[in-house]
Amino acid sequence: MPIVSFKKYPHVTLTTPPLKILRPKINNAYFAEAKIENVEVTSTTKKKPEIYTVKSGDTLGKIATKKGVTIADIIKSDTQITEANKNDITIGQKITLPTNVASKETKQKITFTKTNTGTIGSDLYVIVETEDFQGYNVSINIKQGKEKGIEEQDKAIMLKDDQGAYNTKVITTVGGMCDTEYTNKDDFADMAIFKIVIDSSDDTKKKAWTDALEKAKDKKTPLYILADAHTLDGQEEMNINYFGDTEEGEIRGEKITNRWLDVDGSWFELEPKKCNCNNDLTLKDLSDVFQNASEDRKKAILLEFNKNYTTNEGNKKKLYEIFELDTCLKRAHFFAQTYVESLSNLSGAFNGESLNYSVSKLVSGYPFKCFKNNTILKQKAYEIGRGPYTYYKEVKKIDEKSKKEIIVKEKVKIPSNQKADQKAIANIAYADKNRGKGYKLGNTKEGDGWKFRGRGLLQITGKTNYTNSQKIINNKIPNSGIDLSKGSDKFTAKEAVFAGLADWYEKGCYKIASKGEKPENVDAITKKINQATKSYDDRKKAFLNTKKVFKLDECQTKKQ
Repeated sequence: MPIVSFKKYPHVTLTTPPLKILRPKINNAYFAEAKIENVEVTSTTKKKPEIYTVKSGDTLGKIATKKGVTIADIIKSDTQITEANKNDITIGQKITLPTNVASKETKQKITFTKTNTGTIGSDLYVIVETEDFQGYNVSINIKQGKEKGIEEQDKAIMLKDDQGAYNTKVITTVGGMCDTEYTNKDDFADMAIFKIVIDSSDDTKKKAWTDALEKAKDKKTPLYILADAHTLDGQEEMNINYFGDTEEGEIRGEKITNRWLDVDGSWFELEPKKCNCNNDLTLKDLSDVFQNASEDRKKAILLEFNKNYTTNEGNKKKLYEIFELDTCLKRAHFFAQTYVESLSNLSGAFNGESLNYSVSKLVSGYPFKCFKNNTILKQKAYEIGRGPYTYYKEVKKIDEKSKKEIIVKEKVKIPSNQKADQKAIANIAYADKNRGKGYKLGNTKEGDGWKFRGRGLLQITGKTNYTNSQKIINNKIPNSGIDLSKGSDKFTAKEAVFAGLADWYEKGCYKIASKGEKPENVDAITKKINQATKSYDDRKKAFLNTKKVFKLDECQTKKQ
């Protein structure tokens, strides 16, 4: 019979039947990329029982809607109501509402996909698969592979962990993912999951890494994973099985294979960071900016941006190259402005700006001063703005006592069903005769205001701007196939893109965009696009998103 002794109490022994030895296993280790998506889940909330008293006009269906339940839920919770009598409820009747209410909410799901390539400075995950090891710690090193690359062979690479700390060794707990809010967190109970970046706080070292990769064959270098659990505090005596590719050392005389990917054909290949400046725009780029736009709209716009056109010099170039949208920084600035101007569903780019203004908005003087400052136009605002609104108008009456004519104020109520006459609003607000010096738009004919209202990705407005944009297009691409100067009720994707890019180019926004990514750089572009707007902060907020979409932190051109 085996005899068990205790480390803390060596004088104590225990005779025991034979035990089955359970050795923890480290089965696999690999690099991965993560995908996080929103999923709708149904949850049940238990509520205190509620007794509802039927009121006049109630039906079981109305009660169910009001209380956020279903008729079937009510029938199940109230023993007096059945399918047969559910339509026979009476005023004053007491109904027991269900205590468990199903509700839907949006949560996140994370999935991991193996990858064999990565870049300096980009997020990566390392997955270590274990068995019978939940709650214990695992560490990893990422090491230089079979030959000198960014470091000497077998030397550990500097990493940045998910807390922003730099070290060559990263430690985490098996099953740690189970403490997160992901819907599928329990799938990772036997995994140690590391979020890392191959990075250094030393800019000189990072530059040396980049230079080494540029000189390397195929501009790549092989790396491998060393996983360790037996040398960590409190785990030194554990007898762990490793099932890696090659040996690293011994545990009490036993060879351990705790290197993964350390064989030809299995290496993880580190590449120089790729910049997207010269790449075509992608559907993902547009989807990440215009999250509420239809696939058809995004695809149509994408097609135009990436299309080749013959320039006036006779060269074939992509449209985004011709109009100086050829760096990550310029794109981040352009699409931040576009997001605010054309909205997240791109409706403004195609259908034109919304002029669905209330009477209250019109007479406030913003965005159109003419309705506030001009008595005649203010009266017109009462007729063409959206209701409801209440105002007082002066009327002449004969005083009953004095028999003299007097002026009194009479209350006028504009009903809530009065709709905005958007065409009339545009024709008044954008007409040159109603605009101050320096704010003329070239709209001199009746109907020009509506005809040349805001359209395109950057909402060009006014006949002068339409004409100037067309001149820019003609100068750049003689045979573009479009004519903005005519004005259109709705824009095609081609017109929307051309109008936005021409405005961007004509106003020199691309030059300002190249100066940087500070808030003042965004404001300077906003001033060119729409100086009088109150959306300066909205555009800076949009830029924070487009910076991520176009990965400015990875852009090499920006750092030159």
